[in-house]
Amino acid sequence: MKEEIAIVGGGLVGSILSMYLAKAGYKVVVFERGPDRRETQMASDRSINLTICDRGFHSLERIGVDEIVRACGVPAPGRVIHNVDGTVSYQPYGNNQEAIYSISRNELNRILLRCAGDRENIDLRFHEECIGLDVASSVLRFKNRQSGQESTYPAGIVFGADGAYSAVRSFVQRRPRFDYSQVYSTQAYKEMSMPPAANGDWPLQPNALHIWPRGQHMLIAFANTGHSFTVALHMPYEGKISFASVRSGEDVTQLFRDSFPDAIGLMPKLVEEYLGHPHNSMVTIRCNPWVFEDKVALIGDAAHAIYPSYGQGANAGSEDCRVLLESLERHGHHWGRALAEYQALRKPNADAIADLSDRHFVELRDLVGDRRFQLRKEVERRINKLYPERFRDLYSMVTFTTMPYVDALETDRQQSVVVDGILAADDFERRWRCGDIDGMIHDAMTSDSRESAMESVVVENL
Repeated sequence: MKEEIAIVGGGLVGSILSMYLAKAGYKVVVFERGPDRRETQMASDRSINLTICDRGFHSLERIGVDEIVRACGVPAPGRVIHNVDGTVSYQPYGNNQEAIYSISRNELNRILLRCAGDRENIDLRFHEECIGLDVASSVLRFKNRQSGQESTYPAGIVFGADGAYSAVRSFVQRRPRFDYSQVYSTQAYKEMSMPPAANGDWPLQPNALHIWPRGQHMLIAFANTGHSFTVALHMPYEGKISFASVRSGEDVTQLFRDSFPDAIGLMPKLVEEYLGHPHNSMVTIRCNPWVFEDKVALIGDAAHAIYPSYGQGANAGSEDCRVLLESLERHGHHWGRALAEYQALRKPNADAIADLSDRHFVELRDLVGDRRFQLRKEVERRINKLYPERFRDLYSMVTFTTMPYVDALETDRQQSVVVDGILAADDFERRWRCGDIDGMIHDAMTSDSRESAMESVVVENL
């Protein structure tokens, strides 16, 4: 008889994991400390949008919910950069209209909970706060947040899928030789909104992420299916332009007049929302191990919370679920071997995407509006166009393939040598202006040094 599985956390990853396990024939009970969000939305819910990419859809496809999720998102094949002078520029994410999908976190959570609730072998229990865990026996203790009643649940296997501030992790964290770190960004973000235009249409081009990069602060807008946008203002906690200095309605209005003049007229509740909404911290969490006595395991943000800048949090978490179940299948549902392999495969990749997310935040804030950076991306796209089987830029590898993050990072390191060489060539600027760099690219891609540097590069999907 297969073990009964307890999943603590009914968010995105907990819902996805429950469907994977139910499909594999396990009885699953999901314990969520919050209310049932399938029909209602709490005012305190985080509403900032997530982006789901090919990596995430590949995992969702395995449990048959990919098209349901896709239908509730807005495809974005590129980003629009808004300059202070009011001009805009468009940067495609790929060469072939590959798109990420913008979707509300709350809406995605509701969709996944509804899908999980419709599956056999899944029992969803809400208002259940985890207040204890005996790792040796895998017995959980809960307190119902409505009735105050306490209960225990003996599980065969326990998964902590309860987010960055995981209760399950807090209990295993007390064990010897548990490594743990959390690093907060010096910046935070505040969520606001941009409603549909007066005629009901989109206020901005819908099929793109909109970014206002201003060095140490920036604005990002994500499209919603109802013709509105969810807006995130990123700023430092302290400094000349920061959450500490922008405190009054006048401060907010002046900030937007100076930095985001083309957005201020599209946000009628700007001052009200800025003053009324809290700012949200960004944290990177790393820990090791993820698996304890073959009975308890961490997954998703409970194991590896990252900055939201790369849009990979939900994608990496759903990929955790896929990799775990593939390991379970490979090892004939022997949990000990499967969990060990899951940890060995996912821990290095979680560390890699954490590093990439930190790096990408700086890129979005400081570089996407820089002409030299834009030129580099154009060169990378041209190389990919000429050598699609041998070269893909880092963003495409992370977003539009299922290549392990570790491999994407190493491939980019090797490919950067070639791109750096092309950009540093004495006659690059002249040849670029003349549209005559294909020969230079061909020489770089076929040179002995190129072959040596790239001999271990693999760009195929897993």
